[in-house]
Amino acid sequence: MIKILFIRSDKAFLPEIDAYIKYFNNTNEFEAYDSSKLGKDYIIDDFDIVWEFKGFGGVKSTDKILIHEYASLSTGSFPFLKNFLKRYLNTKPDLRVFLNENVKNGFGFKDNIDFCYRDMGIDESFLQVKDTKKEYDFVYVGSICKGRGMDVFLKEFTKTNPGKLCLIGNVDDDIYNTYKYNRDIIFTGKVAYSEVPSIASKAVYGINYIPDKYPFNIQTSTKLLEYLALGLKIITTDYKWIRDFEKKYRCNFYKLDITNPLFDLSDLEKHEFVCNLNTNDFIWENIINKSNISKKILNILF
Repeated sequence: MIKILFIRSDKAFLPEIDAYIKYFNNTNEFEAYDSSKLGKDYIIDDFDIVWEFKGFGGVKSTDKILIHEYASLSTGSFPFLKNFLKRYLNTKPDLRVFLNENVKNGFGFKDNIDFCYRDMGIDESFLQVKDTKKEYDFVYVGSICKGRGMDVFLKEFTKTNPGKLCLIGNVDDDIYNTYKYNRDIIFTGKVAYSEVPSIASKAVYGINYIPDKYPFNIQTSTKLLEYLALGLKIITTDYKWIRDFEKKYRCNFYKLDITNPLFDLSDLEKHEFVCNLNTNDFIWENIINKSNISKKILNILF
């Protein structure tokens, strides 16, 4: 068996690691492990492949197959400089995995190291929730912070209070303290990923509030895929990735103005929501199969 070690810190979410481990452990060639579940005493020499989701630094072993995954471009201050530094300072791996072509081009590696694309996927549990009783009008899944513009969104939302909004995820203290007494806003806090489908499915509309700024506006929105799998109607900000997605999958979502994200309820109720996406195509197993990662690994080894 070929043993793969996925490096994950205790604080990292990365549901794709769980998807990878499930995928590889269902094959005859691979055994996959999560470093965060092995404790601090695991030995890298016990593994054939070391797989990292790249920031700066990391494993420098020369006698192991190294896989570097770039699931996102750099964020925060000076993102382009961070991309540049990662390109030149990180160890050269045997294979790189990129979220999509936008992420690959953003890092701009100039060497001949092989690569593949692995888009975001949907856990099957999102497709298994059926006929949930609605308790909320809207749901938002993700980080509830100023960096994502959620302070601006909530300020405008509460001007008209168009319905009940459930917020699932970590929340900035100042945002929570501002709205904790609002009866129409429900904070769940961070919940186990397995609980997200049952909670989010209780809403009618899924909020995909993405700032129209680099790199968020050119990367896959996992929450949008999950909303669609749950059969929710999509309310979204308008940006490049969402427009490309609508065109590719013949969808029509309700758009918010990022500079003035006010809800017009009558307009929202009249909107003709369209989605021709086959969400089964985005189940993790199908996404990983499509990436050809297994084949590329075997080509490196043999």
